Amino acid sequence: MFTNPNTLWIEILVVALTVAFLATIIGVYIYRKAKGLPTGECACCHKGTKKLLNEYHKSCCCKK
Repeated sequence: MFTNPNTLWIEILVVALTVAFLATIIGVYIYRKAKGLPTGECACCHKGTKKLLNEYHKSCCCKK
């Protein structure tokens, strides 16, 4: 790594993009933890569950 001067800029670019990608993932995780939002496996289904519960309450028990 970093031995050929012709490809030096490509290697630096790849390292910089990798670091930026990992920093973004860690930053999003910290932000979600700080705001109390779900993380991990529950993060992808949280919105769908909320929508299902709202539809259930509208149709069954909480008619106003």
